Amino acid sequence: MTLLERFLKYIAIDTTSNSKSKTTPSTKIQLNLAKELLLELDYLGLETFYDSENGYIYALLKGDSSCPKIGFISHLDTSEEAKGNNIKPQIIYDYNGLDVKLNSDKILRVKDYPDLLNHKGKTLITTSGDTLLGADDKAGIAEIMNMLEYFVNTRHHHGDIYVAFTPDEEIGKSIDKFDLSKFPAHFGYTVDGSSLGEVCYENFNAASITIEIEGISCHYGYAKDKLVNSLYIATLINNSLPPERPETTEGYTGYYHLEEVNGNVNNTIMHYIIRDFNQENFENRKSTFRKIIKVLEEKFSIKIKLTIKDSYQNMKEALKENMHLIDNAKEVIESMNIKPISRPIRGGTDGAQLSHKGFACPNLGTGGHNFHSIYEYAVLEDMEKSSEILIGIVKRYAKRNSKEFVRTPKK
Repeated sequence: MTLLERFLKYIAIDTTSNSKSKTTPSTKIQLNLAKELLLELDYLGLETFYDSENGYIYALLKGDSSCPKIGFISHLDTSEEAKGNNIKPQIIYDYNGLDVKLNSDKILRVKDYPDLLNHKGKTLITTSGDTLLGADDKAGIAEIMNMLEYFVNTRHHHGDIYVAFTPDEEIGKSIDKFDLSKFPAHFGYTVDGSSLGEVCYENFNAASITIEIEGISCHYGYAKDKLVNSLYIATLINNSLPPERPETTEGYTGYYHLEEVNGNVNNTIMHYIIRDFNQENFENRKSTFRKIIKVLEEKFSIKIKLTIKDSYQNMKEALKENMHLIDNAKEVIESMNIKPISRPIRGGTDGAQLSHKGFACPNLGTGGHNFHSIYEYAVLEDMEKSSEILIGIVKRYAKRNSKEFVRTPKK
């Protein structure tokens, strides 16, 4: 099966996760892709373990036991930020570098997405303008499966290769029930990035913020000096925050993002996320909320409940002792005449959480772009090269001795 055939098969399966769900996986439809992958892994002859209750796949392609054990991870689910069912991809061969019409209303414009110019002459796979594409992370899954098939067919020397496919990465729950005892690789990579040649080892520190405001209601005709409108308090909170939002920041600058507001005069609930690469700045963002709320509670004599929950941490610190993963990946990429890209991930990955659990796991690019959007697209040739990078990394580590590496899980 070609990589394109695999990718088209996978994106045809709706795997949208649901952030409001309390179950694992958050949506049962993710299991449909899991079952398809199990059939393919079995056909390739891998040893598999399927956590059918929670939707995790762990598999092993056995190799030379004297070599280090390497792992690769991608996720089954797609974002709920755009529709993920009835995907109708468009394949554009020999892309001409111009705007791409997705449908009668939606156009993938070069002025909005200048990276398109880097793909002139290549094969673009775009959406129909009505759904996301699903390259995040079905491109990664297809590339891993392609890599496994290469080693099965060629019998090229390699160590044990472990792979895992997880549910619910898009809602930050993929590692909640990940069983590291079933994934005994020395180290690994998530295959969940964007551009060809990415080797990323920095990501946001992340937290969710919930604010519950208790207002004071009364008859509006006699509300002078009595009424405290919780919706108005919500606007004061939002307007008191620094103007750092996702749409106004880039690079290493963090942000505050209001995701949802629900309420009335009596009660309002606000949901924020905060992001920052720097730990001190990250803690300062939490303190900003505490200070604003304290002032408003005292001024209006009301109760405001603040709940802060950390989501994931920057993996940079956890990877300091395992920079060989970055160096080796870059050397493989350079050997293919591709320029390595190491830029901060303005988000999180499974690897960020795993790295802090003692399993070093930076992130590799897949050739997909504009994730979580109807303007998402993938570049076939870049996907193929990304799979070749995985093969090259496995070959490089097959020259090393397993005694050089020790995994020390953390609680």
